[in-house]
Amino acid sequence: MHVDRTPSAGGVRSVRVRPVSDRTFHILLALVVALFVLAGAGQLAFSGQARLVVQAAALFVCGVASTVFAVIGIVRTRGVDRKWRLLVSAGPLAALPSAFEWTRQYSSGNPLELQLTPSESLFLIAPLLTIAGLICVPVGAGGGPTRAPPSPDGGWWPRYTHVVIALDSLMIALSILLIAWFAVLRDITHSGISGTSFVIAVTFALALALLVVVLVLVVAFRRPSNGRAVALLGAGLVVLAASETVLVQLSLPDPVSLEGSVPTWLGAATGPLLVGLAMIAPERDSQWSVSPAIRSTTSRSIWSGRVIRNWLHAYMPYLPLSVAAALVLASAVRDGGLYGLPLYLAFCLAGLVTLRQIVVIAENRRLVSDVQRAHQRLEYQAYHDGLTGLANRLLFTRALEEAVTAHSRHGTPVVVLFCDIDHFKTVNDTYGHSAGDELLRTVAARLRTAIRHGDLAARVGGDEFAVLLAGTDTGTSPQTVGEQCARRITTGMRRPITLAGHPQQIQISIGLAIADGRQPCTSAEQILHQADTGMYDAKRRRAKHRQRTPSS
Repeated sequence: MHVDRTPSAGGVRSVRVRPVSDRTFHILLALVVALFVLAGAGQLAFSGQARLVVQAAALFVCGVASTVFAVIGIVRTRGVDRKWRLLVSAGPLAALPSAFEWTRQYSSGNPLELQLTPSESLFLIAPLLTIAGLICVPVGAGGGPTRAPPSPDGGWWPRYTHVVIALDSLMIALSILLIAWFAVLRDITHSGISGTSFVIAVTFALALALLVVVLVLVVAFRRPSNGRAVALLGAGLVVLAASETVLVQLSLPDPVSLEGSVPTWLGAATGPLLVGLAMIAPERDSQWSVSPAIRSTTSRSIWSGRVIRNWLHAYMPYLPLSVAAALVLASAVRDGGLYGLPLYLAFCLAGLVTLRQIVVIAENRRLVSDVQRAHQRLEYQAYHDGLTGLANRLLFTRALEEAVTAHSRHGTPVVVLFCDIDHFKTVNDTYGHSAGDELLRTVAARLRTAIRHGDLAARVGGDEFAVLLAGTDTGTSPQTVGEQCARRITTGMRRPITLAGHPQQIQISIGLAIADGRQPCTSAEQILHQADTGMYDAKRRRAKHRQRTPSS
């Protein structure tokens, strides 16, 4: 038994049990390929009864090998990994009696006289258990249909909603039912058989179709942790389904030549062996046994394969639809039109595809709207202060640079006010930071009310605010416009504010900087520094005035 230990959170090491090592698996895979090469050579080298003997021997060897692989996979795994292998093992185990039956019929001298009897219905147990096993196949991290963003550990992953999943599932089911109709159901209904044989034949075809439906749904809407095992399992189940379909056709009253047994032999030998290999296929080391540091260095080399795999997941629902559409087109051309069940199924598929596209278009429009709103929200957060809602220093600096550029090119005046709250630290120390935040919000609201439409107010520091005036009225000097705005701000701040239950007077110092024809400016930093200097001058004058007032 091969055991890998990987470190997890908190220093605890998790243990994963693997059926076989990668090296052993590759050796067994090479032996299987060599076996089929020999079997194919035997098919070409022999004919008649000797060819049938080669087929029977190959079936027996493949049945034994697939059963051994299944037992190894079951014994050497634990938990959910063992659960799905136990259920799926019904297929390889059923291959042994099928191989014995094949050998017996060909040894009897009438190998092509196959009949559907009530005992044949026991073979339906294998596909039904396999369906349950497919549902139990474990998914990896981030597996399953999701609307979440792609996981950081790798690649893009399709986004689905429940409506799209339901429509895709119906589309897949009807497509495979249509394929089954052209593959075997049409021959069964036109063969003239009835009674138990008819029921068993139809049940076999529908069970195989359901098996393929579940397989496609698992591949399309889940993300199995062991992709290699699921790929082998899917290939084996598809081959088995095709083989069983041919077997049902051989059981019909129509005459079949010796060459008609070759597809069934190929499927009966290949399918169980692929399923058996899936039972011992280990998870790839890059998925869970390689350290994150090594994974990061190899991510570039596996990127293309991951993208291809994700696109395969995204477009898997359209694969059976494409096959069904090709069969419908071929049948319509050959027969001059569609009639009966194929016509109804084609109409239903067309309606489902149309409805799905309508839903996807609506969801894409909503997704685009969500992205636009998110972009606007992020842009607002990037250029605005989270506490006061005013523009932040970044947005103010950008607007001021544009104004200075216009001033340099066209002589447009630039007027900037720089405001600072007096004794803000005392408010924070006396009443707490929540009271300081309330003071900042109040100042920002009153500042927004005092400025004109088109002026830009911003919080550029802790208790520092700045205002960029948009322009001056005709006949009014920039100095007058700036002084008028400063008076409006001062007047708006005179109303007391209640902080922690105590009324407080807001005192604010304002500095004014102007760039016009008489006082040119070369940079945003220069005019902002002038406004800052003017604010400190106003603060010093206020302090001197308070010192003289008591003595007078």
